[in-house]
Amino acid sequence: MKIDLQIHTNHSDGRDSPQEIITDAKKGNLDIISITDHDIVSAIHMTTVKAAQVGIKVIPGIEISTGYRGQPLHILGYNIDPTNTDLLAFLEGINHYRKEHFTSLIPVLNKLLIADSKLEITTDNFKNKDPKYYSIPGLALFLYEEKIVDGRNDGFAYLRGLPDATPSVEPKDAFAIIHKAGGKAYFSHPFAPLISLKVISPNQTEQENIIAEFKMQGMDGIECYGTGHSPQDTGFALTLVDKYDLLISAGSDWHGCLEKTGPKLKELYLPYYLEKLGDLKVPEDRIKQILKGLDVKM
Repeated sequence: MKIDLQIHTNHSDGRDSPQEIITDAKKGNLDIISITDHDIVSAIHMTTVKAAQVGIKVIPGIEISTGYRGQPLHILGYNIDPTNTDLLAFLEGINHYRKEHFTSLIPVLNKLLIADSKLEITTDNFKNKDPKYYSIPGLALFLYEEKIVDGRNDGFAYLRGLPDATPSVEPKDAFAIIHKAGGKAYFSHPFAPLISLKVISPNQTEQENIIAEFKMQGMDGIECYGTGHSPQDTGFALTLVDKYDLLISAGSDWHGCLEKTGPKLKELYLPYYLEKLGDLKVPEDRIKQILKGLDVKM
């Protein structure tokens, strides 16, 4: 059996449509996947319907953007009800913040573009875009679609040094809303190079203390197997799982093939990024453990 429980579509900052995800998941012989778009649930129903046609099970998910000690952290929710009104209102608040944050960066970005003899961005045009554009990758995509840059990934050159959004909601808020929507809350890529505990502290004792704190606040599990983790990171994560009685998850953090996403994803965020969907390696006994924790029958 093969699983991948962190996949992003083009409804957030992924590059593939729900149909493309299912086509590639089938080619990769995946049996169970989860759609975990950033702060949006609009792709879940469409993906689930298309997956059922080819015998793939979809676990409805979300990846919520939070802030902790001034740094962004991501929290995964599994088996959520994507129609839950409290969840939808919560996500609307996050996306409003992201829109305001990235819109505020447009004047700074325009100065960089003008200095390189590029066209300016119209603030109103950007502000009326879908939530998927309210991120660093989304802003890079916007530059390409507006024909301000020539290549899909050329926009990143103008975004270096611009601050990413760090929402005012904390991980504990994400744990609570995921539970309210009927789901279970997991820490996404906790030991990846960026957007992780390693940015907050390089000290493993301090990292463990934060895991213990999150457990007390309602966190159900952590993502142990993923493309942001080295084998040593996975080993440390599994040690914490046993010590603090946590559930485990596994996901590639798929945003599309590297040709579509650009080198930044692999160089900075996810050094073990996959060549294609279905390549995530998870031991069979761990797959059983993961699915048992999510009440998914094999």
